[in-house]
Amino acid sequence: MSWRHVIPTMITELVVVINTLQSETVEKISFYKLTTKFANELKNDPTRKHIQVTGHSLGGGLSMITGAQAGIPAVGLSGPNARISGRSFDPKVTADDLNKYAFNIIPNRDVVPMLDDVADQFQLIRCNADLNDPVGCHDSTRSLCEIMWTCGTGNRPALCECHTQYGFPKPEATGSRTFEEACPM
Repeated sequence: MSWRHVIPTMITELVVVINTLQSETVEKISFYKLTTKFANELKNDPTRKHIQVTGHSLGGGLSMITGAQAGIPAVGLSGPNARISGRSFDPKVTADDLNKYAFNIIPNRDVVPMLDDVADQFQLIRCNADLNDPVGCHDSTRSLCEIMWTCGTGNRPALCECHTQYGFPKPEATGSRTFEEACPM
């Protein structure tokens, strides 16, 4: 067996050991237990249909854990992943559960989604932040602008901030108002 295969296994086992040793402390901040309990309550309520969870950053990580544990669709934007750490959760989060229920949108150069291993369902998006801006790619509005610019907005207007703050081209007018009238500075 080569070191290339041994090191990931060692890291995975190290995460489990550290989480086990710190289980009392981890238990106090296990927000995923609350979100999963709430999602299960909604899922089991016959008046509710199509329960889904989403979040950005830590909220994105929580949404993916909640989705995997509750068996509901989840979308994270810049969320930390849970393929390795999921083994230490209660109940455990498996790669299969993450692959079935969770989706993560990962901006290029965003460090938060680099925490833990990425599940199979993710989409990389561009980030136009300056290279010397270490947190610019973690900005949720910038990411939303990139998604709207790349995928289109349908019949919804683009955010003014996409152009004014993040340098995306001005959206084309669909009515009688100009960009300057719709988005006064």
